[in-house]
Amino acid sequence: MITDTSFLRNPHYHRGSDTIETLDLEFLRQVTAGCLRAMRRVVAP
Repeated sequence: MITDTSFLRNPHYHRGSDTIETLDLEFLRQVTAGCLRAMRRVVAP
């Protein structure tokens, strides 16, 4: 699991209001892309 202080970034985290509409999907895309770049560097430096 990768997290960057989920409880602090999303007040809806693990609550009834925690729905797809409350997520910052652009931020999720950027974090995912960054993780993928990092993994590629580790696998094929």
